[in-house]
Amino acid sequence: MRQTLLLFFLLPALPALAHDLWLEREATGITLYQGHKYSGHSSHGGAETIPYDAAFVKDALCLDAGGRTQPLALTKLAPWRTATADCAAIRVAASSGYWTKTPWETKNVPKADVAGAIKSWLSEESVKRIDSWRPGADRPLSNGLEITPTLDPLAIKPGDKLVVLVTDHGQPSAGVPVAYGGEIRGATGADGRIALRLRQGGMQMIAASVETPLTDGKADVAIRSAILQFELAK
Repeated sequence: MRQTLLLFFLLPALPALAHDLWLEREATGITLYQGHKYSGHSSHGGAETIPYDAAFVKDALCLDAGGRTQPLALTKLAPWRTATADCAAIRVAASSGYWTKTPWETKNVPKADVAGAIKSWLSEESVKRIDSWRPGADRPLSNGLEITPTLDPLAIKPGDKLVVLVTDHGQPSAGVPVAYGGEIRGATGADGRIALRLRQGGMQMIAASVETPLTDGKADVAIRSAILQFELAK
């Protein structure tokens, strides 16, 4: 498998990855947004958030106070929002589907649907937000690509190191480059782990992405990205 980190805000040619996902805690619950709030980059005229369709969200999971992983309801409204308040962590998976680049434009369709396809990809994304360290927070919530801290990240001070585990299909994934602060900080070892020094307080965003060849005739590759999100005191 060829694994490549894709820094979405550095790849304007891939609109499906030209923005980040994050989960925002608000008075009415937790809301999924996409845009450029934490990357500091915008290809949409400075817009901090970018709208998406309700069908974009494919799965949502909650780690409850007892350490159990429970599904959260998907709605027909966008942005996706949950009023559930007792989740120690929430993971949301989404997909904008197939994308194809031609000499003239990039369209949100499989490559068989356009002429002159140069490259095509299936985009799948996820974000996991941790708000409290409960039993089960030190293991993946899903079988998808996921980043998991090996110890309580909320107890770390800026300047300290955090070891994270990258898993895919529930297993440690070696050789996956990991980004923090918009820069690649290294790649996971044979055990799927990497140590990162957290530079500052505030919202933390750790990202990884894996590229896998496809043979379905709809796209050349699947590009799956994962973000780990948590907040430190400033």
